[in-house]
Amino acid sequence: MKLLLHTDQVHGIYSLSEIDFMEEPVSILPSQEHRLLIVVSGNFRLDLGEEPLTAIEEQCFYIRPGGNIVLTRQDHEPFAVYMFSFHVIKVQASSVWFDTSPAFDGSTLRSDRSYSSVHTIIQDMTRQRPYINKAESNAYQPMFHMLMLSLSEQNTKAHSLENTRDAVKRTLIYLQEHYAEKIKVQELSDISGVSLWQYNELFRSLTDKTPIEYLTEIRLNRAKELLLQTEETIESIAHQVGFNDHYYFVRRFRQKTGLPPREYAAMYKQSDRDKDILFRDSTGRLLELPKEKSRIVYLDRNTTSDLMALDLFPVGSPKSLLGQFIDTAPMQNTTEISFPPKPQEIRKLKPDLILVANYYGISLDEMNTIAPTIVLDREQTLDSRLRTLGQLFGKEKEAERWLIRYEAMAEYMWNVCKGALEHGESATVLVDGNDGNLYVMASQGLTNTLYHANGFRPPHEVATLIEQGEAFVKIEESDFERYVGDRIFMISATRDGDVTDPTSYERDVSWMESPYWRDLPAVCNGKVYHVGQHWNMEGALERMQVLHALPELLRNQSYPDNS
Repeated sequence: MKLLLHTDQVHGIYSLSEIDFMEEPVSILPSQEHRLLIVVSGNFRLDLGEEPLTAIEEQCFYIRPGGNIVLTRQDHEPFAVYMFSFHVIKVQASSVWFDTSPAFDGSTLRSDRSYSSVHTIIQDMTRQRPYINKAESNAYQPMFHMLMLSLSEQNTKAHSLENTRDAVKRTLIYLQEHYAEKIKVQELSDISGVSLWQYNELFRSLTDKTPIEYLTEIRLNRAKELLLQTEETIESIAHQVGFNDHYYFVRRFRQKTGLPPREYAAMYKQSDRDKDILFRDSTGRLLELPKEKSRIVYLDRNTTSDLMALDLFPVGSPKSLLGQFIDTAPMQNTTEISFPPKPQEIRKLKPDLILVANYYGISLDEMNTIAPTIVLDREQTLDSRLRTLGQLFGKEKEAERWLIRYEAMAEYMWNVCKGALEHGESATVLVDGNDGNLYVMASQGLTNTLYHANGFRPPHEVATLIEQGEAFVKIEESDFERYVGDRIFMISATRDGDVTDPTSYERDVSWMESPYWRDLPAVCNGKVYHVGQHWNMEGALERMQVLHALPELLRNQSYPDNS
């Protein structure tokens, strides 16, 4: 399929990968990452491969990829310096790449006016470092973004203005610091200076969670650390992380992990050997995994492309269910499996591991006689799914890099689309099902792309469904006015997805002739887009290709349905 982003403009995004704290002389080998040194106290000699410098308190230094770093003691006084390693992601048209050209013109950065804000951000970031794990490292990204803005204001010509999204990002820092306190969403809205409805919307676009879900996750993750590091009582740990009722804490912990707190601690305090071969799936079953996992059978209707995004190609899969966006040529050695699958089909493939995301009609007991069968959580978000697969197959870095590229492409795509939509426009995704019913999508499918801080917002009724965790609901003609926004994305299960040909959607549907439909502003204004069902799929590669195709769809004149 042709890629449809047509612009020469290049966008850059910073992605933090590691923080180091140094108090002793050290020589650091060259790296392909960009690095930022910030002196917190003391002074020392700094050699960056040029003339040695005297580094003093409150100075900042930039080291481009490939540069050497040597820190030598200037005197007997102690010194303290932070080193931030990061990638610069560049996006242009349909290309996303890691850029190794210099991010600043020189090595010594001016920080005289901004150092107080820089120092505050450093404290915010490093205060959490002792117990932030890799899966939670995204919490650093907004803070690192603000750090780079503070420095860029004095070291580049282009000044970045703070916007509402940055204001919401600041509350992520607040939650990391004050998670043990009683916090209301209205208080977070007040801190950011953003209205409550917009705050909730932007917060979800940044974190894929509501503020309360995000706060609860911080508390539960901190509780996990305390369970593994201390022998304190459950009641004590619950109160330390912000739960007043420890019975409620136990219930939420079990919902999150599938285990009561003490059982969780006992399981993860096993030997390293045991941790490497045990995996608890979404049903709560603890499975022993084989060391060799190269022969994978993947049973799912939506997310086979998640594996492909990590360069994992199953020996068996219902690959015909992949969206039309996806090139199946790399799956030439993958055997087509029917869905629901027949056990005899799978047994012939001699798999090491069977992955199941949609197991309706599948006998798990029978599958387990063939190979260990893991049931993945089909309600997981894209980032959670990829990280789970990365954990399973030792591809954590590949998963993180793909997600960085996806987020960069999303930011770039909405910048490209700025001229094609008005600020604050709403959109609704409707699905014309094979069963003759009409459905509005909420927290699943194409809405995960459309509802973005720089994109569309959900109508109020749809936003309520999202808050309630609804994936989609059936609606009647009389519900159109409540659920339909300024634009409509109509998904047909029978349409081939050719967005340039409105006549390819010819199904006889009575509701399209009703006054409820014909009088909708989106219909009257020609802002109805008919797309194929693969636009609504959840797979990683499908989601990326929707980002590629959406600008062209929005730039084209859409077709009124009341002509």
